Amino acid sequence: MSDAEYKKFTLQAKRGIKGEAFFESLISNHSLPIQIAGLKDIGIDYICQWVYKDRPTPILYAVQVKTFAITNKKNPKYIRIRKNFNNLKEYQIANNNLQVENKTFAYWHTLSMPVYLFAICDTGQEMSVFYKRYTPILTKPSKSPDFYSEFYKVNNGSEFLAFADSAKQTGGFARDLFIDYIRWNYSKGFIMYVNPRTMGLQQFPDRKYAIFEDLFDIYKDKVLLNYKSIKPFLEKHCT
Repeated sequence: MSDAEYKKFTLQAKRGIKGEAFFESLISNHSLPIQIAGLKDIGIDYICQWVYKDRPTPILYAVQVKTFAITNKKNPKYIRIRKNFNNLKEYQIANNNLQVENKTFAYWHTLSMPVYLFAICDTGQEMSVFYKRYTPILTKPSKSPDFYSEFYKVNNGSEFLAFADSAKQTGGFARDLFIDYIRWNYSKGFIMYVNPRTMGLQQFPDRKYAIFEDLFDIYKDKVLLNYKSIKPFLEKHCT
């Protein structure tokens, strides 16, 4: 390794350590981050458990953290505020360091939890944190022209935007995490529901069971296949 290559490697390593440390600090009031340590890169850096107040919840999610330096040619480009969705600022980030390998992409789809790419922009003076959702149907492969879109800014300095409206506790990362949890279960053929109030999220039905019809329509083939497989068992043991 040449001196130039070594210096580049060292700088990237330092930036990565800094980015991961900031990520852990940022989400610590709302999640327990468990770092995946080891010699082999399995495609995720953390498994996180959502926490509301002092109560861990059953909501888990996986994270890969990528830290990149800002350049004048490739600044994150503001697109819009996603009103009526997470109410966060959406950005486009054209940076090749954020690409995900196909084998990693395939591995993520085997997991039974939502997966997020956290892109941390290091300006040298401050850190801006964005996340991209990796959920069936929403996911764009790295080679897709849309891959660099739909990054959501999720920090205001050292504040994690768990909720876009912290007073009403609506929107924000919590909204997307809840919907993505529903999506992942539907994509596996299961109709699952966790009361969003257990996450602190003050939107969506406050009851034990609910079905999101628009999401069900997307995954109904998977749900129907699962239902057909267990129907004989139910008829035998539950009638």
